[in-house]
Amino acid sequence: MVIIIKNNIEIRSAVEADAPMLNAWWNDGAVMAHAGFSNGLGQSMEQTRQQLAANEGRLSQLCIILIDGVPVGELSFQIGQNEARPGWKICETRYQNKGYGRQIIWMTFEYLFLDKALNTKMPIHCIFWDTNLTNTRAQHVYESLGATRLRVVEEAFTDQLGVPQDAVEYELTRESFLKLQEQRQSNHHNI
Repeated sequence: MVIIIKNNIEIRSAVEADAPMLNAWWNDGAVMAHAGFSNGLGQSMEQTRQQLAANEGRLSQLCIILIDGVPVGELSFQIGQNEARPGWKICETRYQNKGYGRQIIWMTFEYLFLDKALNTKMPIHCIFWDTNLTNTRAQHVYESLGATRLRVVEEAFTDQLGVPQDAVEYELTRESFLKLQEQRQSNHHNI
C-alpha cells in the first residue's frame, strides 16, 4: 500500500472502492484523449475491478491522487530491473493547470527514489516515462523539474482513431535526482 502525503496532496494505492470512479475516467474520451483513446477505453466495470485486485501486494501500483481529500486523478508506476515507469493524469479538469502536476510529479520522484521499503525490495536507479509530442505543456514541466529528454520516437503508437502519434521519452537518474533535490533544499525552493 502506497501512501504519500505532502501539504494538501495525497497519493494512495487504489482500492476496489475506487473502481466506479476509475472506470468513469477511463471510459471518458475527453480524459483519455491524450493517451490515444478519444473514445475512452471501453472497459467494463468487471475489468476495472480485476485490474484493482491485481494491484494488491505488488511493487508496481495504480494510485489515486487526492487534493484536499477530493479524488482528482490517477498515477501508476511499473517497477522492474531497478527502473520505474510512471504515468500521471489529473482527470478532473478543474484541478488542471493549477500547478498540482509539478507537485505530484516531484512527490512521485521522491517516493520512487527515497522510499526505504520500496528501495529495500528493489532499489530504483532510473525513472523513465514518455508523453505525446503534442503535449508541450507536460514537456515543459518535466524539463523544468530536471528530467532529461532522451529522444523523440516517431509513430510511437497509433491512436484509437488510426492516427500515428509521436512520443517524447524522458529519464531521471537517481544521481540527477539527488543533485536536484540538494539544489532545491539549498535554495529553499518549494513546488
